[in-house]
Amino acid sequence: MIIKKCEIPIKARLLEASLCRLPATHPKRPILESELGKCMAGYRGEQSIDSVLAALPEKEYLLFHDLRIPSTPYPFQLDILILSPSFFLILEVKNVAGEIYFDDDFHQLIQTKYDQARAYDDPILQVNRQRTELLQWLTSKKVPILPIETLVVSANSLTIVRAKNKEITEKVVRKNSLALKINSLAQKHQEDILSKKELKKLTNLLLKAHTPYVPKLLEIYKISADELLTGVQCPNCRALPMKRKWGKWHCQSCSYCSSDAHLAAIRDYALLIKPTITNRELRDFLRLDSVSIATKMLRNMHIPYEGTTKSRVYHLNWRDFY
Repeated sequence: MIIKKCEIPIKARLLEASLCRLPATHPKRPILESELGKCMAGYRGEQSIDSVLAALPEKEYLLFHDLRIPSTPYPFQLDILILSPSFFLILEVKNVAGEIYFDDDFHQLIQTKYDQARAYDDPILQVNRQRTELLQWLTSKKVPILPIETLVVSANSLTIVRAKNKEITEKVVRKNSLALKINSLAQKHQEDILSKKELKKLTNLLLKAHTPYVPKLLEIYKISADELLTGVQCPNCRALPMKRKWGKWHCQSCSYCSSDAHLAAIRDYALLIKPTITNRELRDFLRLDSVSIATKMLRNMHIPYEGTTKSRVYHLNWRDFY
């Protein structure tokens, strides 16, 4: 059973919003586009694993995607955590194309693609470190300790996987053999240690502890908010800005009309600038002249607020605008 589903990473949402708001000639665009490609490759890799995990007995396993648990000195993040009454399993998913080689001499993953080699941190070390961190967290919560297994999963079916060490081949699986590997681990760990009630309690603990990381993208990439393009973007041709006429947004480039195109703009504001907005700030960002129209928009969206009319501040949750 999937308890926490696979979702597009928050970082990818931020990168998408920033790319929508930066001029085509902005010098940081290639960097942001590259980072977005990496984020989405990781997301698609995890997403593809779900089709394999769906074949597992639903009542025997609980699945969590992208858990981020506060710990000391730093939080730790798990791509996929699988709970069962007899053992836990951490999956580190790699969606890397070409050929990958697990170099245990220097603890690195080497990707070769188009005759070019690139080194990555060793995912086996990474997932083993996650195991240690999870074990410490479970101990601190007084959860009965179960065997915790770890695997690195190659999510790309076309990737060639190589390793010279037999221990590595036991820790690395291709996506199409993951279900067989999990069944093998289940045969290895047949004694139930946790009851259904204890698993449910642990599920609630994990969900309560989960703390998503929301990076301050503009600070990280040294982009000023003044560099962002304002206005409502056309959902059809992506042109900026749309004009508000007769209760709708009209694109001056392709003549497309929309009644709710401003929602995406407010989402961009919440993601990139700050989670609060005033009537004046809304008008400035949407390029609206009318106070009354902005007030009506805010009221119709039922956004929580505080303060009196003139000093009212609205609290935005970017998730509400998808």
